Amino acid sequence: MTKKSGSIVTAALVSVAFSFSGPVMAQDKTVTLGVLGAFAGPFAADAVEGYNGAALAAKEINAAGGINGYMFEVDKFDTKEMTPDAVLSAVERLKSTDNLGAIVTPFGSLSGFEMDYVAEIGVPYMVAANSNQYRSIIQEDPDFYKNVWSLAPSYDAYQTELPKVIDAMTEAGTFDAGDKTYAIIGSDNPYSMPIYEGLKTAMDAAGWTMTFDDVVPPVEINDWRVMLSQIRQNPPSVIINTEASSSNAASFMNQFMEDPTDSLLFIQYAPSVPEFVDLTKENSTGVLYNMLGGPISGEVRPRTKEIGDKYKAEYGYDSSIYGYIVYEMVYLYADLLGKVDDPMDYAAINAELAQTDKEMVHGRVKFDPETHLSIQGDGYLPIQFYQIWDGNRVTIYPSEYATGDSQTPPWMAK
Repeated sequence: MTKKSGSIVTAALVSVAFSFSGPVMAQDKTVTLGVLGAFAGPFAADAVEGYNGAALAAKEINAAGGINGYMFEVDKFDTKEMTPDAVLSAVERLKSTDNLGAIVTPFGSLSGFEMDYVAEIGVPYMVAANSNQYRSIIQEDPDFYKNVWSLAPSYDAYQTELPKVIDAMTEAGTFDAGDKTYAIIGSDNPYSMPIYEGLKTAMDAAGWTMTFDDVVPPVEINDWRVMLSQIRQNPPSVIINTEASSSNAASFMNQFMEDPTDSLLFIQYAPSVPEFVDLTKENSTGVLYNMLGGPISGEVRPRTKEIGDKYKAEYGYDSSIYGYIVYEMVYLYADLLGKVDDPMDYAAINAELAQTDKEMVHGRVKFDPETHLSIQGDGYLPIQFYQIWDGNRVTIYPSEYATGDSQTPPWMAK
């Protein structure tokens, strides 16, 4: 038995992996797609929207007659607040699920440790986030993780591109960098910390001077006023917050607007979640954020509009990135099943999955064989920067996907 990344995999795991049988599928042509996610806690919105996207795609595929007679059933596997016990409990449920065809997920945990257990089962596992963590694990032994593939690219560009976008805003006359000072806030979790550290390096290398630096714990935060008071004592040109929880980031935005400084405000990722705008309303106008692996605007890519319209018709609101990407995962799995025609032949499906080269809602998806991440960059998955304006998300960078120009935030224009 193989042990990876400090996890202990028992012999029972292998016995369960081989308990799936062809005759069962011959009688019951239902394939279960498991959505692994934190349906409680600060990242619940991501899990819910991922599940909704999977359920919508499965509903459409079933209505069209399924795939070679196979019909899809979507089930939740709740990692709750992503404690190790909760994640492993959800994986245990997955192991004992009859007719499990694939696992589709925004993310199972922030560290990715569940991959060791999923790799032993062998079931195709498609994930949409936390690619830094998945890369660090997979690249040590890509063959062991032959069933684990990320529709998100490397997050390296999160660490480097912000100074370029600030420069572009300066050249466009929508931002005055002034004395080129910045304040930065990190969140102590495996997703945010590498971005926080990388942004500090990039800003310093671009000639910016730091005026404030702090890291918050990965818990619910309702009151940012002490920290904001410290930042206001020496108002910077740019404020950066890498807090990934949409509710926490919304509290920060609202409390910043109680006494805004003459600063450009960048909150990494969190404003992409619809909950953020619901909680901040007009306060969010002017804030910047970015995404790697996010859907290209429906104004530029018709498939995005198609999925978005279907999602809104089904659920009454637009999704964040995860409704779109997990929707695409289900259709990708349908493609694979159509080629292999046996949902229990995990080896064949995984081999087909490794060869994916497909245009999706967020760009061209092709996997790096060494890391199992989607390739990022020209011709593949772009990094996109957005500015919220009157509740709408305007793509401002890169130019080929832009849906509008950057604007001076209203609190700076007064």
